[in-house]
Amino acid sequence: MRGEMKVFFSFYYDEDRHRADVICAAWQARHPPGAAAYVDSQVSKSAKTLGDDEIKQTIRNGIDQTKVTCVLIGAHTWDKRWVRYEIAHSVERGNGLLAVRISGVADPKTQQTTVSGWNPLAYIGLGRMKSGDYLLFENINGQWSRYQDHALPLRRPAYVPNMSVGYVQPLSVGLNEYEYVAQNGSENLDQWIAQAAAKSR
Repeated sequence: MRGEMKVFFSFYYDEDRHRADVICAAWQARHPPGAAAYVDSQVSKSAKTLGDDEIKQTIRNGIDQTKVTCVLIGAHTWDKRWVRYEIAHSVERGNGLLAVRISGVADPKTQQTTVSGWNPLAYIGLGRMKSGDYLLFENINGQWSRYQDHALPLRRPAYVPNMSVGYVQPLSVGLNEYEYVAQNGSENLDQWIAQAAAKSR
């Protein structure tokens, strides 16, 4: 893969940052030395002391440097607000999207793996309004509700099938999900990311 393919790695920072470091380091190792091959959820860490608007702007600035967003799934990634916002802005920007389960990766600090959680892409969806606009929704306690952190209409991505008015399509439909350990992600992540980029066109 060419060095200019930059990726945003989205994950639950407080719980999975060390596992994410393993994936990001393996990704970086396969690209030219010194290339800024990825940005990740750590970009928002310093903004968390400032407030919601600053966090959102920092996330947008990070994702805007990239072409693909790779959601790294740990035990509790699926319900984290800022992971959902990273996904939402990735949809708005037109990034390719994929999900990779990292629960089988041993945390280098503790040497522990973790349980596998639900796919966050199943909890963000796109709904078609009577006006013809497409809006983002999130699944809260089994019910789809308008996504409040991104209320503006957006373009339907190529990977989301066309839908009837009033229907909400989860992003997980039409997007790939992988298991980093079982599917040899250290060797295959480049290919998975390239496939996600192709689906965004």
